[in-house]
Amino acid sequence: MPLLGLFQICIIVLLSSLAGTEECYTYRKVRCSSRDMRTAELILSEYFNKIEYLRYNSTLKKFTGYTEYGMSLEKRLNNDTKVLQRASFLLNAYCKHYGFEYYPYVNKRVQPEVKLRLIKQASGRQPAILLCSAYNFYPKAIKMTWLRDGKPVTSDVTSTEEKADGDWYYQIHSHLEYIPKSREKISCMVEHASLSKPMIYDWDPGLSGTEKKKIAAGACVLVLGMTVAGAGLINYRKKYRGQWELKYRKWDF
Repeated sequence: MPLLGLFQICIIVLLSSLAGTEECYTYRKVRCSSRDMRTAELILSEYFNKIEYLRYNSTLKKFTGYTEYGMSLEKRLNNDTKVLQRASFLLNAYCKHYGFEYYPYVNKRVQPEVKLRLIKQASGRQPAILLCSAYNFYPKAIKMTWLRDGKPVTSDVTSTEEKADGDWYYQIHSHLEYIPKSREKISCMVEHASLSKPMIYDWDPGLSGTEKKKIAAGACVLVLGMTVAGAGLINYRKKYRGQWELKYRKWDF
């Protein structure tokens, strides 16, 4: 048995220690990980004096030895059906049951909702201020980077810490002060565990959201006015044609 072998090793180490102060101890570490709420991975590690000598990975479904003694156990354990069944049971009982039932948000990942907007217009020597905000993301760790023509901006940047929304989600905000230049490109790059790659959001220096809404409202009013005017013209032409036909008939009579 592995434990018996470890016990024998401990006895040998203790007897070979002249000072008699050498300590010998073993421990086991069980870890569960997952990228979503449907799958789980169990990693079972055996340690001897802080050195990992054997590991079981449920994804690989096998043991791997890292020391001479661990490699001596590797083949025997991988050929032992009962041992592999116990490891599989531990995956279902420990990771899938306790991990997902009692801690359902541990491995949950939610992509952030990012908004990029202008807070202050540039005026004279006063810089403009842009705000990049990320909402409703999980887990907490996130990185926001300002880019100017594709290069990271390290100055004139002020960022808040991740703030909890009270419902397991977080939000964060970052300000950038800058003097606008012609044809430059300002972007906000967001990196998060829920994203397969960094997401880059470009700032459109055109019309602001308020101005766009005003233009859209004006366009709606214009279309409505043209529709009413068109309907009135059609109605007038019908009425006028009726009067002409009536006069023509009277003259012919």
